[in-house]
Amino acid sequence: MGGGVASGKRRACSGGGAASLSAAFSFREPPLPLRRVLLLALGLIALAPAAFAQLREGRYAVEGQNPDGTPYDGEFELREGPNGAWLARWLVGNAQIIGLGLIQSGMLAISFVVDNRPGVAIYGVEPDGSLRGTWTTGGGLGTETLKPQ
Repeated sequence: MGGGVASGKRRACSGGGAASLSAAFSFREPPLPLRRVLLLALGLIALAPAAFAQLREGRYAVEGQNPDGTPYDGEFELREGPNGAWLARWLVGNAQIIGLGLIQSGMLAISFVVDNRPGVAIYGVEPDGSLRGTWTTGGGLGTETLKPQ
């Protein structure tokens, strides 16, 4: 059944010996263009944390729009917390809102409670250090921009 094929393979391998196997599996340096691509990729990986380093502690000016379209403004403060967490505080009108967040893949997500309603906000970090995002407490989507002060 498969004896002829197996014996044929055996003959092919035994004729060349170890020298033919090492020649078939020799490791050579990649060609120059491939080396350049590999070096570029390694360089980009080394720089990747710098893209996320734009998120910083401090005070931000708030400009936002509620789900019903009404605008608001205020202040925002972001502090690094324990074990990779971020602590957030908004001062909007007479309200002080406290939140807990984390950053993952360049996005900052913060949970909070306002008027006894749980909410969540998610922000992308802009090149200038601003945070631009969307939030909800279940009654539609609001938008917000946080500009470093």
